[in-house]
Amino acid sequence: MYIAMKKISLLFVMMCFSIPIWAQSPVLEKYVEQGLKSNLTLQQLGFDISTRQEQLNQAKALFLPQLSFEASYSRAEGGRTIDFPVGDLLNPVYDALDRINGSDVFPTITNVNEQLLPDDFHDTKVRLIQPLFNSDIKYNRLAQENLVFMEEARSAAFRNELTHDIRSAYFRHLQTLEALKIYQDSQLVIEELVRVNKRLVANDKATYDIIYSAESALAEVEANVIRAQKDIDVTRSFFNFLLNRDLSDSIEVDGNIKSELLVLSSLSMLSADAFQERQEFKQIEAAIAANQNLLDLNKSATYLPKVNLVMDAGFQGFGYTFDSGQDYWLAQVSMSWNIFKGGEKKSRVRASLFELEKLTSQKEQLRDQVEFEVITAFNEYKAALESINAATRRTESAEKTFNIIQKKYRENQVLLIEFYEARDAFTRAQLSQSITTYDALIKASELKKVISKN
Repeated sequence: MYIAMKKISLLFVMMCFSIPIWAQSPVLEKYVEQGLKSNLTLQQLGFDISTRQEQLNQAKALFLPQLSFEASYSRAEGGRTIDFPVGDLLNPVYDALDRINGSDVFPTITNVNEQLLPDDFHDTKVRLIQPLFNSDIKYNRLAQENLVFMEEARSAAFRNELTHDIRSAYFRHLQTLEALKIYQDSQLVIEELVRVNKRLVANDKATYDIIYSAESALAEVEANVIRAQKDIDVTRSFFNFLLNRDLSDSIEVDGNIKSELLVLSSLSMLSADAFQERQEFKQIEAAIAANQNLLDLNKSATYLPKVNLVMDAGFQGFGYTFDSGQDYWLAQVSMSWNIFKGGEKKSRVRASLFELEKLTSQKEQLRDQVEFEVITAFNEYKAALESINAATRRTESAEKTFNIIQKKYRENQVLLIEFYEARDAFTRAQLSQSITTYDALIKASELKKVISKN
């Protein structure tokens, strides 16, 4: 049982002289994949990514021409009018011509009084607008791209955290299973002791007190078995909760799970991996890039114009008809340049600079935090490996001691209390070794998490 544990000591010997080995359990990785697929929070983060992607598509669409159909029809009466004395101007001329020619061919013209609001007038057209130069569109698209990257990094960081939680929950469940096995083995030994003691009493070789003492020890072990079974139910429920499954679903046990223990490289290599792989860095770098684009957008709005091409084609005139007398087309290039807005644009630029400086400071703070996390996880895992070696030696010694005491007790060479003490020491050593081993597995998972090596 414990020969295999000796191999773990080799890991510590190699610890600072090898590259990292990220062993993976097929059974555990299957559960991790299942948990990632079924996690509701991760699904919601996926929706956030999809939303950002659609916003990026909207930003890209601004580069393309916009085509619209527009129609208006108006009826009006009253309002302002314009007086044009066409009769006063032309009638004297026409009268003079009639007198000269001795005819009456020129009509009398009345003055014109035309209302400005058009009555029975329509304008039906197709309008095309094509941006020719607009820096806002460019920097908005770049900012949206970086926001997509930021959401993807946020989702990846949560995946990394969830992966660690699932692995840790699996290791804790296996540890409770192993604890139950240890208590059950101890229960079998004490039950055998009760039978031996009863034979001794029946053969008048001992008194009843050894039976009572053995039964008391058996009751204590049975209580430990009950507690271990309760712990199994709790860890099973929590593990299934993380996988979004029925809390009572059974969990497959990987008998080779202890191969998940890692061979470490130098601390500096692990820190370099963390700086390169941690999704939080990618997230904040995307935020910095997005804010840089926002800064460029605000600067361009201050110093650059916007130029558009506008083209109209349709029908316009009195009476809702569509004929050659009403059709028209119009093309124009428009430019808009905001020269002064009371200092608002410069204020926006300064605000963007402050936000950029804040994000840069947060990146430096994150670097220090990640370096601290790597150092802590590295040292805790290193200590866990050292504890495994010590626990293995302690268990081997306790097992040998118990075997000797058990043999002597059967030969009536030691007291019952010595038997109990030896058996209790062996059980505690087994439990300590089990806890230490699975704690090392959890520390290994923690180390993977802090450098995003899944």
